[in-house]
Amino acid sequence: MARWQKTLLVTAAIAVAILAFSTWYKLHYSMGVARPFEVNDPHSQPRVLIATQGSEFKDAVVSGVVDHLKKRSAYVKVMDVSGLSGVNDGDWSAIVVLHTWEMRKPQADAKAFVDRVRDMHKIVVLSTSGAGDFKIEGIDTISSASTIADAPARVAEITKRVDAILDARVTQ
Repeated sequence: MARWQKTLLVTAAIAVAILAFSTWYKLHYSMGVARPFEVNDPHSQPRVLIATQGSEFKDAVVSGVVDHLKKRSAYVKVMDVSGLSGVNDGDWSAIVVLHTWEMRKPQADAKAFVDRVRDMHKIVVLSTSGAGDFKIEGIDTISSASTIADAPARVAEITKRVDAILDARVTQ
């Protein structure tokens, strides 16, 4: 076999390996689309937006946060993070964003939204990553691995922060 044929064969094998790894990584670690839903009357106050991605861990956290907010009679809208480009943060009393890190970067829609929010005091962000230590720089973020056993603790952290935001708005 000629040298150029060996080089071509090795290059092709490396390309196939990279493609196979990329496909596996995307299938194994990619997030699903979150199911949108609303709780309580849209005209109620306070109004809380939860933007998330679809995963067992994030679904468990969202469920716990929504259950807590039902007790406050808050209007809650849950949506996928991909829809954040159409959200006006001024329409909400509090905003919760749950996103995962993809290829060592925050999910693009979540990052773009956080970058354009005018009132950072009303936003709570949960960033998930494999090791649980990545977070968007410059904001107060909760970081976590997507370990289902940790969901109740993350719910407690998020609801504590959301309650503080909502209680501060009542006293203003």
